[in-house]
Amino acid sequence: MTVEKILIVLGTFVAAAYVVIGIIGGLLASHWEEASTSDRVIWTVLLVGGGLLLFLGLRMSRRSPWLGALLISIGAVVGALPIFWTLIALVLAAALVVLSVIYARRAAGAAPATG
Repeated sequence: MTVEKILIVLGTFVAAAYVVIGIIGGLLASHWEEASTSDRVIWTVLLVGGGLLLFLGLRMSRRSPWLGALLISIGAVVGALPIFWTLIALVLAAALVVLSVIYARRAAGAAPATG
């Protein structure tokens, strides 16, 4: 499997998980009994926003590898922040950052020189 395929599959899975966890977790009142409304909103926005940035970065990575890597990295880290205690989110975020940079470096190296 190539770096691009791994990045797309893993990134899509993580982005979808962030969005689903953000929406479902944000709507479950029993989870938020002692938390304020602002805590709930921040948690939901970070997860859903991180997932959406990750999706956008994956879409952009073919046209602009470095912009894609930036969006993937920001989305992966932002989405992992509210669920950092799971540890798997941090590991997946780190893997996505590394894969996106490797992909961008390879894509930039394969681009024809202009001038």
